[in-house]
Amino acid sequence: MEIGKLSQNQIITTFGPGSIIDARLDSVVGLDISYWAKDGVDYKSRRVYFNKLASYLGVRYFMEPRQGKEAFPVRIFPDWHVCSNAKCNLLFKLSEESTGNREIYDVKGPTCPECNKKAYPSRFIVMCENGHIDDFPYREFLHGGSTHCTGKIRLKSGKFTSSLNSLILSCDDEACKVTKKMGNAMLKETFSSYSCSGRHVHRPNSPFETCDADVIPSLRGATNVYFSIVRSALEIPPWSDKLYQIVEEKKIFIEDYVDSKRKEAEILEEEFDYERTMLLGMRIAHKEIGDDVLTFDKFKEIYEKVTEGASEYSEIKETEYNSILNHASMPKTSHSCFLASEEDLPDYLQKYLSRLIRVEKVREVTALKGFARGSFPDPENDNFGSIVNLAGDETGWLPAIRTSGEGIFIELNREEVKSWLERFDSDKISAIYNDEYKKYVEKKGWEYRNDKNLVYVLLHTLSHVLIRELSLKCGYSTTELKERIYYSDNMCGLLVYTGSGDTEGTLGGLEEMGKVGNFQTVLVEALKRALICSGDPGCMTTYPGNENLNGAACHACSMIPETACENGNRLLDRRTLIPTEERKFKGYFEELVSAVCGITL
Repeated sequence: MEIGKLSQNQIITTFGPGSIIDARLDSVVGLDISYWAKDGVDYKSRRVYFNKLASYLGVRYFMEPRQGKEAFPVRIFPDWHVCSNAKCNLLFKLSEESTGNREIYDVKGPTCPECNKKAYPSRFIVMCENGHIDDFPYREFLHGGSTHCTGKIRLKSGKFTSSLNSLILSCDDEACKVTKKMGNAMLKETFSSYSCSGRHVHRPNSPFETCDADVIPSLRGATNVYFSIVRSALEIPPWSDKLYQIVEEKKIFIEDYVDSKRKEAEILEEEFDYERTMLLGMRIAHKEIGDDVLTFDKFKEIYEKVTEGASEYSEIKETEYNSILNHASMPKTSHSCFLASEEDLPDYLQKYLSRLIRVEKVREVTALKGFARGSFPDPENDNFGSIVNLAGDETGWLPAIRTSGEGIFIELNREEVKSWLERFDSDKISAIYNDEYKKYVEKKGWEYRNDKNLVYVLLHTLSHVLIRELSLKCGYSTTELKERIYYSDNMCGLLVYTGSGDTEGTLGGLEEMGKVGNFQTVLVEALKRALICSGDPGCMTTYPGNENLNGAACHACSMIPETACENGNRLLDRRTLIPTEERKFKGYFEELVSAVCGITL
């Protein structure tokens, strides 16, 4: 089926396996990656190598999604369709009806088996927070539970309103003739007695799983039906050097060579010398590269580096953080995909920021790990049950894209951060955020890993207000900008960046805003905007609670598109930045706002 043109980036971030896609003629769901290459061809030209990220995700390499017609396999979903003819309104399962031959379907799409008029996919579905999804149980909903009635059912819409209550579901069976309004169809309580089917539609013919999660009714196009789980890493020095990439491309060959020799020794019942075999495999791989590119000793040195893995996502971030901070000591080569420049901060900014670095060139590998349904997952939880992992353990790879871009990195002055926390009862407010975050994580069944105190909230909120301001000044929309929050006992910074699939990267408008003269304006204007929100005073006086993990933050003042945010627009509070009338808070930039903006509260 023709689904229209999907970019590689869309497949990774928005319309990946498990997502519902509105195709040209029908609604479909993308299939798991194990269905992507049924022709058995291993497309080496589309491989992406970055072992630091691959080892963390438990795969050997990544693969760029194919483009073109039928490059992305799909199946029809939902199965229920409704006739567009107002005199008919038949609700039927496409799989149970004869809709003519395939050629007609591909031209006209689904048609009603009763009147032959155009039919449309059902707008209602059900899902659960364990990632299962299924057709809406129309027959059971209409008859109040399990039923043996097999009468035709119809879904009639109101003439003067589009509310759910105007939709009437009815049964044609003479012994039944039951009707029901769809007004309660979106209430979770309506399905409290229903059991989740345990179905993964993106894996055809796979067995249904046992699942005791609550059934959640939803609309087919609702935003909470699909959240992609992506993990990314920056190719920073030394991995940004082209020589490292050349060596890394030989890693799979060397591993396969060693593995084949090990199996051969087992069959022949001979002793296997791992070190000798590894050295021989490396020599064969190096010979293909040649001494004119790099010596064998250098090849070995780089190989040891590129095979270093990562067991935690925090390891990847800490490596990035330290490499960006130490960019000046990194060797500058013409074939590096990373370039950064330090900016000299004026005295008044040095109080708040210790480093301002323009990232003129950076490359990122973004991999699709899986997806979740119901709510945006915690970014530090990769192994909780709610994530539906793609079949990377079966294929040995995950889909990924490599993008080139630019950014602005800032590190907060840690001494000033410490001083800021001592100026008010920060421990009490930090405890509120951390306790609510912990309760939220545990309620979702996720693993509680790290405290989220006010320093994280400060960094995260600062990142958001900068992204909102930068989108007004550098030519990129908020959907094109992204954040990386570097927060731990050893890190206190953030990176705002963007990227594109073009090998030359982006146009430089973002990193230009990182020049100290421009950045001062961006920061001051961002803080000014954070002072006022159309949702005040309600927004300004909000505290976390009842699954709301934000304080003074809403879509009018602090939130950004979820594709740009690391944490699903959670843990934000603009009171950490600015002066407020609340004596409980002191803004980190309070004195700057008063002095430079001329605003005092």
